[in-house]
Amino acid sequence: MSLSLYRDPFFDSWDLLPFRRAQEEQQRWNMLGSCDIVESKDAHIFTMDTPGMSKDDVKIDVENDVLTVSGERKSKQEQKDDKVHRVERHYGSFQRSFRLPEGVDASKVKAKFDNGQLRIEVPKPPQSAKKAKTQVAITD
Repeated sequence: MSLSLYRDPFFDSWDLLPFRRAQEEQQRWNMLGSCDIVESKDAHIFTMDTPGMSKDDVKIDVENDVLTVSGERKSKQEQKDDKVHRVERHYGSFQRSFRLPEGVDASKVKAKFDNGQLRIEVPKPPQSAKKAKTQVAITD
């Protein structure tokens, strides 16, 4: 006699626990808008995973030295007669903001999609002359 129990592949008893929902929400945010930031000699490069999204689903803004990337991965509707047992792929909107160095020229920021990734290149601002150290006298 087998001691293994029958397990419904479409139902997981762990789904009933309240912390499971919070964990799934965290996974959704990690999935949508995950970002790597690399500093090269000439630029700051932001690479974001954007599976199932197109350039029309994403918006990029630079304002007051802040780069904001927002978008939405939309759910594809199944047939009306289909019975959905589980949805594990993540859908929804996201927004990420990143502080940029002062003096970034927003008109020179470039972005491109490649194999489910969004790559944003922000050229570094020109090096301004280093300001001399000034000692301030303290008066009585």
